[in-house]
Amino acid sequence: MSVDPDFDVVVIGAGGAGLAAAVGAAEQGRTVLVIEAANRVGGATALAGGSFMVAGTPAQAEIGHPGDTADAFFDHYLTFNRWEIDPAVARRFCDEALPTYEWLVELGLRFTADGLYRATRESAPRSHRPVGAGAAIVEVLHREASRLGVDVALSRRVDGLELGPGGAPHLVRAAGEQVSAHAVIVTTGGFGANPELVAEHIPDAQGDPVWSPTAPTCRGDGLALLTALGAATSGRNHGDLLLTAGLVTEIEPFVPPWLMIVGRDGRRFVDESAPYPVLTPLGLRNGPCWVILDDQQVRSAKADPTSAWGAGTWTADTLRQAVGDGRVRSADTIEGLAASTGLPERALAAAVARYNRHCARGHDDEFGKRPEGLVPVEHPPFHAVALAPAVVALTGYGPRIDPHGRVLAAADGDPIPGLYAAGEVTGNVLGPQYLGGGNAIGSALIFGRIAGRHAAGDHETAGLASATGVAR
Repeated sequence: MSVDPDFDVVVIGAGGAGLAAAVGAAEQGRTVLVIEAANRVGGATALAGGSFMVAGTPAQAEIGHPGDTADAFFDHYLTFNRWEIDPAVARRFCDEALPTYEWLVELGLRFTADGLYRATRESAPRSHRPVGAGAAIVEVLHREASRLGVDVALSRRVDGLELGPGGAPHLVRAAGEQVSAHAVIVTTGGFGANPELVAEHIPDAQGDPVWSPTAPTCRGDGLALLTALGAATSGRNHGDLLLTAGLVTEIEPFVPPWLMIVGRDGRRFVDESAPYPVLTPLGLRNGPCWVILDDQQVRSAKADPTSAWGAGTWTADTLRQAVGDGRVRSADTIEGLAASTGLPERALAAAVARYNRHCARGHDDEFGKRPEGLVPVEHPPFHAVALAPAVVALTGYGPRIDPHGRVLAAADGDPIPGLYAAGEVTGNVLGPQYLGGGNAIGSALIFGRIAGRHAAGDHETAGLASATGVAR
C-alpha cells in the first residue's frame, strides 16, 4: 500500500549538485526538501572557480571552434582516461553537458568567450569559466529553487537514511527529526575534510600535512550513508591531487612555467608548463620531485598577476624566507645540492647543464617547453624545493551510479530503488585522470539535474527501480 510521504524528493546536500537536483525535481512539479549540514548553501561549488566542461557552445564558435561535438568530447574523455572509466556514464556526461549549459544560461548564468580555455590538449577548448565563478552558479540555482518553492533546512547534518520496504517512502533523519520521501538524492560532496578517509581511499595523497581546500562539512557523510545501504563503490585514488611545496597554504594548481622540475632520478620528466591534470600524475610516477632554482630566480620570483589562482610559493619573499629557515635545500654547487637532496649527482648535474643549453638556444629539445619558460639555472648558490602530492582538491571515491544518477547495489549492480547520488560523492563519473577545469563542476551539475528529473518520476512509481516518462 502506498503511503504519502512528507516530500516527493529529499536532497541531502546543498552544493552545486544538490541545488541542481532540487531544481530539476521541482521543475517537474514535485515537492522538494534540501537538507544541508552547513549554515549556508553552496558547498564546495561556492568556493570553486566554477568552470564547466562542455562542447558545442556559442563561446567556442566565437573564438574559432564552431564544430566541437559531444562525440569528440566523449572520445577525449575515454582516451585521456585510457578507457578506464564507465563508458555509459561518461557518454551521458558528454551528451548532457550542452543541455545543462543552456539550462544554466536560461537561469541567468553568464558565460563569455574570455572565460573559455583548454584544460589540457583537447582538440577544442571546453572549460567555460562563468562570470562570477562558482558563487554565481550557486546564486542562480538557489534563486530558482526558491522561486519553485523548494524547502531548505540548514545546519542539519543527516545522521540516518533508511530505505522504505516494498515501495514505502524512505526515511531521512537529521538533528533529531525525521522526514519521508519517495526518492532521496545524496549530494553531500567528497571527504577532503576527513583525513582518515583520504588516507584510506586516496593513498596517493602524501605530504606534511595533506590538506584540502574543500568545505569543512565535506567529511564523507554521504559515503557512509550509502555504503551502509549496500551501495557499490569505486574510484580509489580518483579525484584531483595537486603538487605543492608546502611553503604556503594556498591552492596553486598552476606552477610558473620557468621552473625546472626533476624526479627522483635527477632528470626532468615533463614540460614544466604542463597543466596540473598532466603534471600531477607524472609527478606521482617520477617522484619524489624537486624544483631546482638558482639564487637569481629566488631573488626575482614574482607571482603571475594574470593568474586566477594563488601563487604564493613562487615569490621572492616566500622563497627567501624558506631558504633562510632551511625548508629549502641550498648548496654552492649542483653536486652539493644533489648530496643534500639524495638525488643522483651525475644525473642532476647533467640535467641542469642540458637544461641550460636549451635555455641558451631558446629551444627545449627534450620536452618542447615554450621559449618564455626557459630560464637557466646558473647563478650559485643553488636551491631545491621539494614537491609533494599533498593538496586534495577533490576526492573521486564513492558510490557507483548509472547514467540516470541511480545508486547501484554492490550485491547485483542493479539500481537501489528511489536512491540517487550526484557530484563529488560519486565514484564512477571522474576517471583515474582528472580532465581539468570543469570536470568536477560538470559532474555535479549534469548529474544533479539528471538525478532530480529522474527522481521526480518516483512520485508515480513510489520508489520502484525504474521511472518512466521523465525527460532526460
